Amino acid sequence: MAKIKNPLEGIKVIEVSTWFAGPTCGMWLGEWGANVIRVEPIEGDPLRGIMASGLLPVSDYNWMWEMANRSKRCIALDLAQKKSQEIMHNLIKDADVFLANLRPSTLERAALGYKTLSKLNPGLIYANITGYGAKGPGAEWPAFDETAFWARSGIMSTMGEEGTPAVPLRGAMGDNTTGIFMLGGIALALYAREKTGKGQRVDNSLMGNGMWVAGVDIMGALVYDFWIGRFSRKTMGNPLYNTYQAKDAKWFQLQMLQTDRYWSGMCRALSRPDLETDPKFNSHGNRVKNNVELIALFDQEFAKKDRDEWGKLFDANDLIWAPALTPVEVIRDACALENGYILEYDHPTHGKLKGMRCPIQLSDTPSRTPYPAPEFGQHTEEVLLEAGYTWEDIAKFKDEKVIL
Repeated sequence: MAKIKNPLEGIKVIEVSTWFAGPTCGMWLGEWGANVIRVEPIEGDPLRGIMASGLLPVSDYNWMWEMANRSKRCIALDLAQKKSQEIMHNLIKDADVFLANLRPSTLERAALGYKTLSKLNPGLIYANITGYGAKGPGAEWPAFDETAFWARSGIMSTMGEEGTPAVPLRGAMGDNTTGIFMLGGIALALYAREKTGKGQRVDNSLMGNGMWVAGVDIMGALVYDFWIGRFSRKTMGNPLYNTYQAKDAKWFQLQMLQTDRYWSGMCRALSRPDLETDPKFNSHGNRVKNNVELIALFDQEFAKKDRDEWGKLFDANDLIWAPALTPVEVIRDACALENGYILEYDHPTHGKLKGMRCPIQLSDTPSRTPYPAPEFGQHTEEVLLEAGYTWEDIAKFKDEKVIL
């Protein structure tokens, strides 16, 4: 059996994507060992300018670009030109994976449609992420994760307190989720190719992934044809499945579905043995019946100690809980650090950088240490020379503005 260091060693990926969902998938492919060549438009990807958008604090370190594009090489082509399309076909003819997150018509105009590329390379895995699916009325609609993953999937309607306006949600969460789902789809298609010798198309969408993430609510709608509505923490049916605030104003989550199993431990943690036999709360049914009163009682009790104090009491009684951490707290959390979810690598400009490791971890063929995200067009000449072009060809391409 052949020995490999990383599971995708020897896999060549040509990525034509933008913003986050496609690039995130390409980054994971690269860190699992694939040779990922990111093809940017001649004007550059808009994510390169995100630090000047006013959405984030101004910085000379574009950490969002770094997050989605490390462990790749980058070339810049004007895909509107026929010469660039010929270069793309030359790169793709021996590739294993073509990865994109563009509208089908955009890919067709650039001679990068599925029929064209699968004819050129029958073993190619053709993976494209759309906003609302490759078929139907939304196939050509523009989308970001807030619109397709959060809003149209049904997730947004479930968020926030009952009776409050729809909540603006954080960007890129849906992109990151969709990217890692696509990683799995590509891996499945590569495995199938080992058995069939044939490539295939892999479709994925922000909306489809959002529906799966909201699967409990979607399944409920399929079964009952109605929606239970948003939760309100003051009226949660199960008071042991709720959020609470401690004395130090820090929040935490309780999640105990088998409440009879945990009720004695909760009463011990609260130093309230009287509650265990209180006829209003001494069974799951009674706690549900008197939920509003019990939640109000919990609010009063939890306001007496800081969150860390409650955490020790919960742990001592084997209760299921977690602190509601801020991102700054997460990067210092022992669970994140001990499991290697935070990594460090070298950057030629910014020195030691920290980032996040893939949550999927393999014991014998792990992901590799990242290398920095590329500068715009950094590897154009290198990649073209590898593809058989000469320095004379490259000079001509530059004169014709085919490449950067």
